[in-house]
Amino acid sequence: MEDMENSSAKPTAPEAEQPPLANSRAGVSSKQESVATKIRDLIIDGELPSGLHLMEIPLADRLGVSRTPVREALALLAQEGLLEPGPKRGYKVRTFTLDEILEAYDVRGVLEAAACRMLAESGLPQDTADRLNDCLVGGDRLLEVGVFDEEHQTPWLEMNNMLHTLLTTATGNQMLCNFVMQSQRVPLASARHVHWYKLGLENYDLARQAHRDHHAIVEAIIRRQAHRAQALMEEHIYFSRELVEKRFRQQRDSIGFGMLQQAWLA
Repeated sequence: MEDMENSSAKPTAPEAEQPPLANSRAGVSSKQESVATKIRDLIIDGELPSGLHLMEIPLADRLGVSRTPVREALALLAQEGLLEPGPKRGYKVRTFTLDEILEAYDVRGVLEAAACRMLAESGLPQDTADRLNDCLVGGDRLLEVGVFDEEHQTPWLEMNNMLHTLLTTATGNQMLCNFVMQSQRVPLASARHVHWYKLGLENYDLARQAHRDHHAIVEAIIRRQAHRAQALMEEHIYFSRELVEKRFRQQRDSIGFGMLQQAWLA
């Protein structure tokens, strides 16, 4: 990690186990939550596009489960706002507006920037610092090739999501984690899906810029530079927000939002 060895920062005393981005909803079974997670990912990945009427039997067959957990999961996702009432008392995938997507980025920017400030103020546990360093080194190796191929896309997205998740969960603030998780359920706004990133030289350069941000953010936290860490993360999220908005505005006049969403997530 850049300058980590020279940092005078010391990890805070005993390192507590990092809490997951947990679901705090009472009465939600593990099976229901598992099925909901799979359907949620299919929506965010664009495999279940905006406006699609979701039918229990095909979904159950696709996921290899019975209809009951699918029915319960759909009701849960409707409560989250990913689904809306559809024909025949069922559900359809909700279409998100550009404003809603940008608002999700705004929320992410505020909350993840606050997380970085909190970590810089309290000190970063050594275990978390080591895992963040693994993310940075992994990203560096992917960038060394000078261009992204198909084989590099998934590792890059996994690295990006892991780094952002670590910076949130390391705070130990479950309320903050839950709200970040909620904002990332809006399609096109998740750290698990960098939607401006596609194969090609231009987007390779964008990924390289984003990873420079990653290094600077982690370094500021290690050096206990709280306000700098906060500002860097907020700018980092805004960087992606601007790119998403730019691409959307360039394309929305030629195709509908649902098709645009599918094109970005393909």
